[in-house]
Amino acid sequence: MATLIVVSLVVAVLAPLAAFAVAGRRFWASVGTEAPAGLLQRHGLEAGDTLGVQRAMARGRRAESDRLRPAVVEWARTTLEATAEQERRHPRRRAVALGLTLLGGVALVFAVLLALTDGGAGAGFWLVVVLSLGLLVNLVLLPRLVRRNLGRAVELNA
Repeated sequence: MATLIVVSLVVAVLAPLAAFAVAGRRFWASVGTEAPAGLLQRHGLEAGDTLGVQRAMARGRRAESDRLRPAVVEWARTTLEATAEQERRHPRRRAVALGLTLLGGVALVFAVLLALTDGGAGAGFWLVVVLSLGLLVNLVLLPRLVRRNLGRAVELNA
């Protein structure tokens, strides 16, 4: 039982840290924060229009104004291309991300086993659950959500 707790805590603590470092978190955090060079000028927009373009792009929605829509499409396409390039340049990240996702799943299984055998009320149990869920959100949910919203932004504003 003690071994199960120690292994689950090690996996739950180290896996999210590795996921943060390996899965390109810095890249996802910067998606859509900087407009491509000359975007505003090409579409005849002002600096204040950037927020409307970013909102439509990040939420995967149709821009409120017709004049913002071409900029949303261009920026979202540019960002999708950048994500594809990032994945192409770092092929090992996908393998590492898959391994870390499996570790997160293992940590959740250990958490369930702890809950069934020990009641799971201890701090270690909740640490395993929270960190494992954070790992899975960072590696699986966040990248898919960003890609989906960017794709929707292109579709709805084209």
